Amino acid sequence: PVETLVGNYSYKSILRQTGSSILPENHPVTERVASVFKRIVEAAYKDSSVDKSLLEGVNWKIHVVNDPKAPPNAFVLPGGKVFVFVSMLGICQNDDGLATVLSHEFAHQLARHTSENLSKAPFYTALSALLYTLTGVDTFNGLLLDGFLRMPASRQMETEADYIGLMIMSRACFNPGESVKLWKRMSEFESKQAGRGTNLEFLSTHPASERRIENMTEWMGKARELYEQSN
Repeated sequence: PVETLVGNYSYKSILRQTGSSILPENHPVTERVASVFKRIVEAAYKDSSVDKSLLEGVNWKIHVVNDPKAPPNAFVLPGGKVFVFVSMLGICQNDDGLATVLSHEFAHQLARHTSENLSKAPFYTALSALLYTLTGVDTFNGLLLDGFLRMPASRQMETEADYIGLMIMSRACFNPGESVKLWKRMSEFESKQAGRGTNLEFLSTHPASERRIENMTEWMGKARELYEQSN
């Protein structure tokens, strides 16, 4: 499928940008992120509403980008490549906070939001895929990365990923109550950076709004039920 092609293409592009800063697989921080993500994937397998074909045969690979100057960010590319920037870990503070971010990003893939975004721009998709196949040149790198992968196109997609992610992290035995605290910390961080005129990609594409926190609070009853049922 085209989303796999785009995922592979984007993965190569991001590696070229961040490769020198990526921590080794056996680094304690990488192992910690991998451990949290593994629990999230395992929980998704136990969720009857998840399309298991999206999980079968995926080579999940964790990349922690150790670049203190880079703004906080995290994303999951089609094809199972996961990126977390160390500055995001400071905001996450703990494994439950990290699980909130990772499960949200993972949920975008479970809901096939990349595919949905790609379907809205068939001309650019076909053209960029064709050019890359022919030349291997990152002609539409910015368009692909920002337009399709890192920027879910609507508030509806964000809300859907919030809900799916909250339920999966709860099923994975991560405390769902931390999700509200995480988005509050994100909102506070955003406010401070906005005062300095800093444009944060993660925060601009993942609005840490009061509405999001209201939604999380509203869904907390079901999330806690799943959390308590999980072993």
